[in-house]
Amino acid sequence: MEEQAFVIDTNIFIDHLRNFSPAHTFFRSIAASETIFYSAITEAELLAGKENNNPQKREVLFLLLQKWQKIPVDNPLVATAGDISRMHGLQIPDAIIAASALYCKAVLVTRNAAHFKGVKGLVVKVPY
Repeated sequence: MEEQAFVIDTNIFIDHLRNFSPAHTFFRSIAASETIFYSAITEAELLAGKENNNPQKREVLFLLLQKWQKIPVDNPLVATAGDISRMHGLQIPDAIIAASALYCKAVLVTRNAAHFKGVKGLVVKVPY
């Protein structure tokens, strides 16, 4: 049986980096999985946080991200993201993350399931 793929949304990483216990539990549950992805836009959103002015915290972020596979933002993913944004009123970062999950045929793991409601073919999971 094929392992289910997941795309992790930015808010789940933020919870983990802020030591939110349910996020730690979630990340432990996926630690051995080889089908975990995150969007390049998630990396940009995480790096934009002021915490990354601290070199140690920035290093912790990079060590966390290197465990999984980054989905580059390129065509045709951006075309899909543009369509999602236009048709569902999503902000571009959320549309790119949704398109990333569709591209990888993965479940999107997020706390903001309502943002992605109605995106055709997108499966969303709220982990905690």
